[in-house]
Amino acid sequence: MIKSIVFLSTILFLFFLIGVNGQLQNSVILDQNSNYNLQWIIFNETITIQVSINKKAWIGLGWHCQGCQSDGPMENADYSIATFDESGLGYVWDCYQANDPTSQPQNDTVFKGAEDNIISFSAYQTDQYSIMIFTKKLSTGDTVGDHILVNGPVDFVWAHGQDNSFGFHGVGNAGRTTVNLATGSTNSGPDYVNWHASLMLVAFGLLMPFSIFSARFLKVFHWWWPLHYVFNGLASVCALIGFIIAIVMLDGLDFSTIHSIFGIITLCLVLVSILFGALSHFLWKPTRVGTPIFPDMFHWFVGRCTFALSIAAIITGMVLHQVPTAVIIVFSGVIALYFGVIIFIEIYKKVYPNHVDFSHGGATGYTQGINHD
Repeated sequence: MIKSIVFLSTILFLFFLIGVNGQLQNSVILDQNSNYNLQWIIFNETITIQVSINKKAWIGLGWHCQGCQSDGPMENADYSIATFDESGLGYVWDCYQANDPTSQPQNDTVFKGAEDNIISFSAYQTDQYSIMIFTKKLSTGDTVGDHILVNGPVDFVWAHGQDNSFGFHGVGNAGRTTVNLATGSTNSGPDYVNWHASLMLVAFGLLMPFSIFSARFLKVFHWWWPLHYVFNGLASVCALIGFIIAIVMLDGLDFSTIHSIFGIITLCLVLVSILFGALSHFLWKPTRVGTPIFPDMFHWFVGRCTFALSIAAIITGMVLHQVPTAVIIVFSGVIALYFGVIIFIEIYKKVYPNHVDFSHGGATGYTQGINHD
């Protein structure tokens, strides 16, 4: 009886703290885009956690066992997940993710010997926010469905949905962060999303356009060929590294979004373009008449398709990760400028097909007829 009174008093005290202060003792932002705010307080071997995001969607917070950092982000993790009905009222589920990264977390009660150890919870939504609050013991004694929470570093995984329909969280809506529950410090590890985005932007927004430009308009110079394969090679390396980072970030290939589908197809086209380009180079003969359809024109066509699809992948990625509209518009404007310059040169070449300007020191190293494609 005395234990029950003490326990009830503890719970009432914790919710009193939330009501009076409006927030818990500690607070960290795990994701800037969704403002995923993790707050907590530890009292009498019990922890109360509050999670809020600035959108209407389901919320998930999980943690790994101590010393299990080698597990995948979702692998063998203990979860608390809040789902919401149409009215905005929610329920917090005590869940566990078995050793299968392709499956979803399941209720603890599904696993033999596990049980629901959430002591109390609250979950609700407003027009712009979703909030989950739950209380459980740091160590529940459930060795099947729960991991011990320590007053120190904890390996957390976080996620939220794109809406209230519980399922795959979507690219960019999940992450892994070590949070020290004693000090509030965090260690998020590599910033995979920004590295992936930066490498792809350099590959397809900068290097590949110059590679295509050199092959299309600079063949009157003998140095167009090394310029073309250097830029194209660097673009391919950046794209491959960016793709590998995405696989590591998502624990495999992802076909759930238009962005990921565009990205996978684009990388396949990069590899095909490299193959046709290599064949074009090694099969080239100075005595040939005209440009063969295979592999030269195939290389041209695949290269242009790769660039067009890469731009679609970049823009859909920006939209997916809620990049400011101004950035998307400016990037689209730069790409439009690329096409504008190409159209201008094409028209100019039609009007002045045999004109080479030497009046300002132009066309240095000019050599007529060198063509390695």
